[in-house]
Amino acid sequence: MEAQEGKIQKRRKVSYLASIISIALVLFMMGLFGVILINGKTLSNHIRENFQLTVFFNSNTSEADIARVHKQIETSEYAKQATYVSKDEAAKQFTKEIGQDFVSFIGFNPLLPSVELFLKSKYANTEKLKAIEAEIKKNKEVQDVIYQKSILEEINENTKTIGSILISISILFLLIAVTLINNTIRLNLYARRFLIKSMQMVGATHGFIIKPFVIKSLLHGLYGGIIACLLLSGLLYALPFWIDQINLLYNTTQFAILFVVIIIAGIIISMISSLISTNHYLKLKIDDLY
Repeated sequence: MEAQEGKIQKRRKVSYLASIISIALVLFMMGLFGVILINGKTLSNHIRENFQLTVFFNSNTSEADIARVHKQIETSEYAKQATYVSKDEAAKQFTKEIGQDFVSFIGFNPLLPSVELFLKSKYANTEKLKAIEAEIKKNKEVQDVIYQKSILEEINENTKTIGSILISISILFLLIAVTLINNTIRLNLYARRFLIKSMQMVGATHGFIIKPFVIKSLLHGLYGGIIACLLLSGLLYALPFWIDQINLLYNTTQFAILFVVIIIAGIIISMISSLISTNHYLKLKIDDLY
């Protein structure tokens, strides 16, 4: 009798372990796509923040006026970085690019002093850029504001397309995760359907019967979520060894939020699946259990 009981306990432990591992793997896949989504957003912001505007000043503008306008641009809410480039510095850069001292060749420096402006990502769109351009051009010292409009439009269009695709896939992953975890919990409870019915037949209330199964599922979801987060942490740690500088895209705060969401999702999905499945077996007749 004790040997039989020991075998039953061993089977249950194996069943619980299989359930936790299954939930962990599903949550890991869901979390992996979450990581891709976060890094994709970070990369999109990085590309936008490297979009450059060049503010050219009139050739006769004094250094004091240039410094004033530069300060105004640099401290504005839309500026991520604003670097002043003098006529001499511009000439050096151009000479380096073409490999020839053009100033000595033509006898004077025709280049204008400028400010190289990089925007914060949320301002790098066509509508806001027009408003920024108009605001900067209000300064009489500014001759022109130059930027590649077509490139910006292409960046924003591609970002929207990729974003829509990633969101659609993330919803699909969530549905798959819910389905797989639900099936795992249902299979686990299927093996205990007669126990559930027996408890009901001896007069146990629905709440009394459901409670231990829901708590067990809660723990399975919790353990599965923790294991999934540990696997994701290991992957994030190892990725820079395989993909150079990918850690520059890492956002620790968003990853922490993602890990919390994974654990909570595992707990909630497991509990709801357990509740639904247990109720299902409680409503069935004895003959329907076979």
